[in-house]
Formats: sequence, structure tokens, C-alpha cells
Amino acid sequence: MNEWYTQKEVADRLGVSKATVYHYGKQGKIKKIMDPYRLHREARYYKEDVDRLAIVRKQIPTGMRPSEVAKQLGLSVQSVYKYIKDDTIKALEVPFGDERTTYVISEEAFEEAKELLQFSESERVRKNEYYESSNDIALFQLFQSSDNLIARVIRNKELDWGFYLPNYQKWVNYEEGIERYSLNPCYGIHKEPFDNKGYVHIKILKGEDILYPFIDFIYELWGIENLGIREHDLWVNISLKAGEVPFTELPFPIEQLLLHVQEGTIEIAEGLVIVRSAYRKTNLELPIKILDKVKQFAENEKITMSQWVERALQQSIDEEE
Repeated sequence: MNEWYTQKEVADRLGVSKATVYHYGKQGKIKKIMDPYRLHREARYYKEDVDRLAIVRKQIPTGMRPSEVAKQLGLSVQSVYKYIKDDTIKALEVPFGDERTTYVISEEAFEEAKELLQFSESERVRKNEYYESSNDIALFQLFQSSDNLIARVIRNKELDWGFYLPNYQKWVNYEEGIERYSLNPCYGIHKEPFDNKGYVHIKILKGEDILYPFIDFIYELWGIENLGIREHDLWVNISLKAGEVPFTELPFPIEQLLLHVQEGTIEIAEGLVIVRSAYRKTNLELPIKILDKVKQFAENEKITMSQWVERALQQSIDEEE
């Protein structure tokens, strides 16, 4: 019995590419058999090392590495680590080498991050745009004092977090709002993350009566874990994770909200708010040559394969119509 594996056999044994096998050898994770006279056409690695690494890998959660996520989302690796740190991207910390750790992102966590960070091909909503973790406050969140002073969380021109006080028509920083005006949140903004079933996208112009009642409603029922908000000069974009949530009272006519839904559907039925994404996962079997080409085209444009295929299909549909 051979005491070694070829590079291809190592790749198959570990479930990685040949390039990764090469890097494992350079990193010392597996030992390459020296072949100074090039008697063998393919590099060989000691079987004992490979089998030991295979056992270790089985004990580590499977999923995507930060570098793979960065490539798929068109982000820098540093940005991915930042999103992992602020919990925008859910990841498991796992051992990596001697006294080091790395992160593994599950397929579900990747899909959730993709929906949130790729709000559209041109815009990516980032969690720090609508949530300030150090003070646990969210954009437009409603606060009130014991003497009924109302305030909303907003950011000033310098992007500092604070409160707008309608009664005084002024902005104050967070510390002043809490200490001087004794402001307290009117509701909680955290919920357990929903299963990833896509997002519904909503666009509401500033000044619309429904904007703030809707934001209060979704913060309390959905929580910041299940939505994304981006403020523009004239409107607000909201991405709402698909799901079903019970409610007792709707603070606005549902017909009024539906006017602002850009993608997906929102329904009211039997005491539930039902939010459904416009996207549905499907499996397509395509030749490997085509898949490789699509992957290359998508990488060149720094978008996902799904986005590239969707655009190509839409162009074909538009030409038919």
C-alpha cells in the first residue's frame, strides 16, 4: 500500500482544490515528498499527514472562509472581517494552525449577508448605517421622557449619533439626550434572527405619514437582526427579511404601505404580517464549461453568479417582449 497521496488524491481526500493543497504544503500542514529528479509527474504528500488533517477538518464546521465570502460579495477581506466583528456576517470561530483561529461562514449565513450587504447591485446597506452598537440605538428609533418629551434617533451632518427633539426643533448628542432630557426607548429593537428566506425591499419618501409608524412597527416586531435601513436625502430604503410575525394592531393602513413596496410582497392574514421575498431558490443543471464562464464573467464585474444570470435572463426576456 502506498504511503503517499498524489496532489489530486489529497485534494479529493480533503475536499479542496489543488491550489489549496499546494498552500497546505507551504504552510506545513502536510509534508510534501521531495522529488529532486522529477521522477513523478505529480507532487506527492505523506499519507499520514493528509489523513491526520482530514480528521481535523471533519471536526471543524464546514462553510466558506472569509476570503471566499469577500470574493463572492465583491468586498475586501478586511471588510468581511469587520462585518464578522460587528455581527453583520454570522460566523463560527474555529481553530486554525498553532494557537490561531479563523472563521467559517455557513451557506445560510452567507445568503443572509448577501441579501443584507447587496441591497442592490449598486448599493449595499451596512449595519453601522442604521445601528449604533455602543449605545444600542437604531436610526429613527423612538424615545420618550417621563414628561412625554418625544425624540427620534438620527445622525447629524458629521454622522454623530444623537436625538432630534421636535418640541425644541434641535439635535442633541446621545449623552445629552439621556442625561439632560431623561430619554428612554419606547420599545426593544432586538429579535431572534429569522431563517433566511430572502428580503422584501421598500422605498418610502421622507415626509410620508407612514414612514415613522412603519419603522416603529418593524423595529419592535422584526428587530434589527432581520432588517436593513439606508437613509438618503429624499427617501429611506428598507430591506425586511421574509417571515411571518403575529401582531395585535396595525398602526397604518396596509394599502398605504403596499404603495411603497419595490420588490416582494407584504400581506395581512389572521393576525399575521406575512412578508415574502420576490426570489425563490432553484437548482439548475448546466454544463461545467458554462458554469465556469458565468463564474468568470461575474467575478470580472464583482457581482455574484446569481446576479449575473438574473441580469442575462432579464435581458433575454426584455428582447422577447
